[in-house]
Amino acid sequence: MRILQIEHWPARFPYDNAPYFARRGDSVEDLRIYAGQPCPDPAVFGAVIVYGGYMSAYDDARHPWIADELRYIEKCMKAGVQVLGICLGSQLLARLLGARVYRSPAPEFGFQRISPTPEGAAHPAIAALLGAPPPSVLPAKPSGDFLALEWHSDAWDLPAGATRLAESANWPNQAFSYGEKVLAIQFHLEFTYEHMAWAFGEERDALPRGPGCEDPDAALADPARFDELRLNMERLLGGFL
Repeated sequence: MRILQIEHWPARFPYDNAPYFARRGDSVEDLRIYAGQPCPDPAVFGAVIVYGGYMSAYDDARHPWIADELRYIEKCMKAGVQVLGICLGSQLLARLLGARVYRSPAPEFGFQRISPTPEGAAHPAIAALLGAPPPSVLPAKPSGDFLALEWHSDAWDLPAGATRLAESANWPNQAFSYGEKVLAIQFHLEFTYEHMAWAFGEERDALPRGPGCEDPDAALADPARFDELRLNMERLLGGFL
């Protein structure tokens, strides 16, 4: 499959899904609209992944390229391409679909367990994170949860026509689907230990704080959690793609 990755800063480290794409034999291309790169025809791609970023999805004044990116994401959706939005990517999708994106009253940071809604437990990508195929009938209460990494100060309301798929203990809107080909997740599964060790050092004073936030040293204390994160990234992509 030919996959397009939309990024929002110069990549210092590969995402943990790179080995997965290599094993599948996918062709992966990067696009940085913020840097003025021209947007390719979305019809040539099987999937588009919109990654996170430090900027807010509603901060057009400081980042005028956001309008261009929203138009391109809409073009991808109209072309019938599968679109996965992660963190900022999910917020951009929510905004594009008419929902409010805003400063969260409950910012989150660090490793957390994410729980699916009944609809999430029946969605192929979220069900894959639970280690089981989606049930043919929605369970009254999904069993199980999965590990993810949170790092967001903004949040979105559920767009009209979208289906809420997951929640955390601190914030109810963690994932949504829109139709059969759009998936938005507020949490991260794509970061490696090396990436986060560097990022925590660079951004330590700006990290979210509060009841839903883990101490950055604690977040790095168990590198094995990043192995689980990678496996969850692969499970999500397997269900989504």
